[in-house]
Amino acid sequence: MYYRGYYEIFCDGGWLDQLEVLHKKYGPVVRVTPDELHFSDPGAYDDIYVTSKILKDPTWYLTTSPAPGSVFGEIDPKEAAKRRFKLGSYLSRQTVLRLEDRVQAKVNKLIKTLLTYQTPPNIHYAYRAATFDIISSYVFAQETNALDTPDFRHQFLTALDGIFLAVWILKYLPFRPDRLPEWISRRIAPVTIPLLEERQYIAKKIDELAMKGCDLEDKNKKAVFDMFVRDSSDSGLPRWKLIDEGAAFHIAATDTTANACMIGTFHLLTNPDVLSKLRKELDEAWKDVKQDMKYEQLEELPYLGAVIRESLRLSCGTSTPTPRLVGEKEVTITGRTVPPGTIVTCASYIVHSNPFLFPDPHKFIPERWLGENSHQLGKHLVAFSKGPRTCLGINLAWCEMYLILANVFRKLDLEAHEATPENMRFRDYILPLFHHHLHVRVNDPRS
Repeated sequence: MYYRGYYEIFCDGGWLDQLEVLHKKYGPVVRVTPDELHFSDPGAYDDIYVTSKILKDPTWYLTTSPAPGSVFGEIDPKEAAKRRFKLGSYLSRQTVLRLEDRVQAKVNKLIKTLLTYQTPPNIHYAYRAATFDIISSYVFAQETNALDTPDFRHQFLTALDGIFLAVWILKYLPFRPDRLPEWISRRIAPVTIPLLEERQYIAKKIDELAMKGCDLEDKNKKAVFDMFVRDSSDSGLPRWKLIDEGAAFHIAATDTTANACMIGTFHLLTNPDVLSKLRKELDEAWKDVKQDMKYEQLEELPYLGAVIRESLRLSCGTSTPTPRLVGEKEVTITGRTVPPGTIVTCASYIVHSNPFLFPDPHKFIPERWLGENSHQLGKHLVAFSKGPRTCLGINLAWCEMYLILANVFRKLDLEAHEATPENMRFRDYILPLFHHHLHVRVNDPRS
């Protein structure tokens, strides 16, 4: 544990870098701690997370996740399946299409706000503000107005990096400060205060719903979380798990999508040929920018889809390899027998960086998603995970990415400001953490 801790804490979230070193030296399977194996073979991903019966490692999810009571942290597969079934109906593709106007409204506001900046804004925070406002409106019917915050530096968004930095350190302690009485947490771990206040908001909302009830006659007018709380309360889900579920919505739905949009933006602005191809496709398909183009129409644009998939590949979703624990019976992973009690992992970053699947894996090449083997490649795009634990917000995330990147590059003329490869260098703190953010110069709008 302390071997890994050295790279996680003293090498600034450098565990992924060390995993690459270990695999180059020892091969596709490495014992990284006395009871943990990490696999680099892409086939192992399905064996661990999709086709097998290997369950989540309870120790990691209880000590590391900022919201262990959420469906992401739920260990019991039956309980997870019940909650996923309820949440899935609220986040289905059909529901996303029905509520697409809410997403488009925030994207329009993003465009309008970017045009007001005379100095190069932080596009990473801009995308975070947009996705934060979208999830708040979509799930909570709450107007957080992060897009109105100067420099897009909303308190919760600027605290996200600090929260994950703190979690990475605190998991090595024998207690969780954010699970202590709040007054103690505020004193010994002030970085968690925005998360504590977020949990207070969610708790208050749950209590209000308990008192007033939630009439579901018109689902279009009800917040997703309101409906979920009503259904979950009826089934006896504990209050603390409801609070964690709400917190997980905000955390997970904000950063991962924003990261993908930021990475796509960097590579588009630093690769003129790629940007030219995307703009040509968008200009031909979207003649009148005064009229919004629908998500289903944008999905028909092949190069835009390829740009988004390549952005997802390089952003990798959850960067850290999430552990699974082999139960009482041995399992087979890529032809290798793994004994009971072993922790097994396979990082999405390692899969996405595999040079046999993705030649020149660190280059931004949308064309790789337009070839004859693109469908096969899609099986190895695991930014949203796969199988029974696939990210519940996948439909909303795809909608956001299509609308954000299409609107930004059809309507705005952006120019990278002092951009360097360092802007794309992330460290592993559960989610990718970027120390250096991309700034852009916003020129006149495109007609």
